[in-house]
Amino acid sequence: MAQWVRSEAWRLRWLPLLTAAAGLTAAFLLQDMPIVRRHALLLALLAGLGFFLPAVRHRLLILFAYGLGLYFIVKSVATWLGLPLGELGAVERVLWFVLGWLCIVSALGMGRRSPPEWAVALLMVALGLYFANFTFVHYAQNNWLQVIAGVGLTGAALWHAAVVWASPPDETPLQRG
Repeated sequence: MAQWVRSEAWRLRWLPLLTAAAGLTAAFLLQDMPIVRRHALLLALLAGLGFFLPAVRHRLLILFAYGLGLYFIVKSVATWLGLPLGELGAVERVLWFVLGWLCIVSALGMGRRSPPEWAVALLMVALGLYFANFTFVHYAQNNWLQVIAGVGLTGAALWHAAVVWASPPDETPLQRG
């Protein structure tokens, strides 16, 4: 058992998956608490600071991909089942299910010692598609500030995916630091 806990599969695949599942459960349980809602952006920014530390960037990106994938899948399935956690539209329930699986596949690909380029590119494509949907929804609501932000985020995610895909194998963004 101790050897399995020290293994690469545990550190890069199973531990991030279990942590993401616990975090998603906590997020759903705590989302209605006023103090959490008030400080959600601050908590997200503090967690995001880890991406600037090369030593933990790889693990955080895997955790992020698992968490995002589980969130998308749970929201989609909850909508199909009519549960209160759902509340997505007809297009979003299908799109989010697909995006969830793209994120999970990306996390599995990144869960290697030296992740392949396609894993990061796949995550960025999933984020680009999410932000494109976000942009369209806010365009339909005539919310131009969100549309401008959505166009920028979509472009940044898809541009990053293209850069990762086109970069030489020995220079993936996860390995730079």
